[in-house]
Amino acid sequence: MRRSTAVAGVLALVLAVPSVAGADPGVPDGNLTQSVLSLDPNSAVRGIDLSEAVIPLEEEETNGSQVTVRISADVLFDFGKATLTDAARRRIAGLAPRLRDARGAVQVSGHSDSIGDPGYNLSLSEKRAEAVKAELQRALQGASLQIEAKGFGETKPVAPNEQGGKDNPEGRAKNRRVEITYEKS
Repeated sequence: MRRSTAVAGVLALVLAVPSVAGADPGVPDGNLTQSVLSLDPNSAVRGIDLSEAVIPLEEEETNGSQVTVRISADVLFDFGKATLTDAARRRIAGLAPRLRDARGAVQVSGHSDSIGDPGYNLSLSEKRAEAVKAELQRALQGASLQIEAKGFGETKPVAPNEQGGKDNPEGRAKNRRVEITYEKS
């Protein structure tokens, strides 16, 4: 079972509503990330149904007692960086209570698209997984959870980075992600 749990895709919103990127007086101080994160996912902005956006910010998949939460790296990090944004810290803090009762180790997996050098992508995905792990540990102070982090670079795509020999921006955006996997107790 797959369920989008956050506001819809930033990419789809920006592509569909170019004025939101900073020139719109409805976007405080041009802060697109904060504005998008504060929107109700069931509302419509300028006629766009955000619940139907192309790239979800967060998805949850449940397979029996195993839960995987996929969070877009575009929401968690600035381009080419492994430092969590303030919005990312809030998102992880919101996720942390769900992990308190997890059984076994919580797995944090970093992933990238295929643009750039594979070695760089692997290193970046490892650093991003470690950043999410550290923030989870901070948010879960006092919980006796084991959290493991691993980066996979571009080796485990969930969508094609290219289609028909052409760049696939939507697929690449889906591949830039961090996955948090745990067993529900």
